[in-house]
Amino acid sequence: VSGRLYMMEHERSGATLAFLERDDDNKTFAISFTTPPADDTGVFHIIEHSVLCGSRKFPVKEPFVELLKGSLNTFLNAMTYEDRTVYPVSSRCERDFFNLMDVYLDAVFAPNLLRNPNIFKQEGWRYELREGQDPVYSGVVFNEMKGAYASCESVLEHAMSKLLFPDNCYSAESGGHPEHIPDLTYEQFIANHQKYYHPSNSRIILCGSVDIEAALARLD
Repeated sequence: VSGRLYMMEHERSGATLAFLERDDDNKTFAISFTTPPADDTGVFHIIEHSVLCGSRKFPVKEPFVELLKGSLNTFLNAMTYEDRTVYPVSSRCERDFFNLMDVYLDAVFAPNLLRNPNIFKQEGWRYELREGQDPVYSGVVFNEMKGAYASCESVLEHAMSKLLFPDNCYSAESGGHPEHIPDLTYEQFIANHQKYYHPSNSRIILCGSVDIEAALARLD
């Protein structure tokens, strides 16, 4: 399907937007941030999980889970790549689409993680006490990456990246290495969110038969 591409910049904040106007009722929105990791703590992977644990306008524990239950979305996810983090959604229902935009924008710019350290402990890492045993590390991302590094392929891929890219962000494990995730402090976690989750560091995408005036008003 053919379309027309518009590139825009928000003068006050420096945010950039690409709008691909095309005849497609499956409307898509995504906001992404450049997030180059400096180490193997997986800070941006933990932030990705944590921003979806409630925000200023949507203070429920897990808005993401609630959206999966009640939204008419055709796609809803968040992904951490080697150098960026992306939050995409899509829906054929305009009202649902704009609601998804609101939830995701508030999540990335005004998350509860800034005020609630327990979100970091839940999604990142914490000490867990088990009766009759020594304390162990736990946490959503810690356990996820512990499982990932049970694979020989993951260990080999990480070692190859260290050798191939010794002097840039691609040598780091953006998802977090289980050995180094517990090195991350809550203060470092907050500092990385405040540094990188800013409109000037964002790239926004709209695609499909979107009411662009209404979308731009909400983004502004």
